[in-house]
Amino acid sequence: MKTLSTFILFTLILFQSCQSQEKMTTTSLDYTAQTRGYMYSVQLEKNVLEIHDNTNIKKVALSENQLAEINQALANIAFNEIENNISIDDLAVDKAIKGIFKLHFKENYFEYEFNHNALPNAIQELFKQLEASLN
Repeated sequence: MKTLSTFILFTLILFQSCQSQEKMTTTSLDYTAQTRGYMYSVQLEKNVLEIHDNTNIKKVALSENQLAEINQALANIAFNEIENNISIDDLAVDKAIKGIFKLHFKENYFEYEFNHNALPNAIQELFKQLEASLN
């Protein structure tokens, strides 16, 4: 009986370990920029891309080819050189739209706070490519 319990416990731990590893290797992106009267969000989870631009919501299942192109674009971005660019002073007077960018990519996690009106060029280009994938 003790051997059976040990075997079951070991199997459960191994199963959880495999699930965690699988989650780390998938690409997921979550970006949201919002004020009282404006909303822009981009969500990429597995092969589903959803972009919400104020009143328009578009959602599409991406092909493997499209996913490969997006992963290549992400690989070309130097995320370690990107910095947060939001100013608390600008937020206080509604001069900026705060955007929160979260990305899981190739076992790495990146999180930034951007001024949506002054996104880094690499992020702007990524969003343009994602929006083009909806057509």
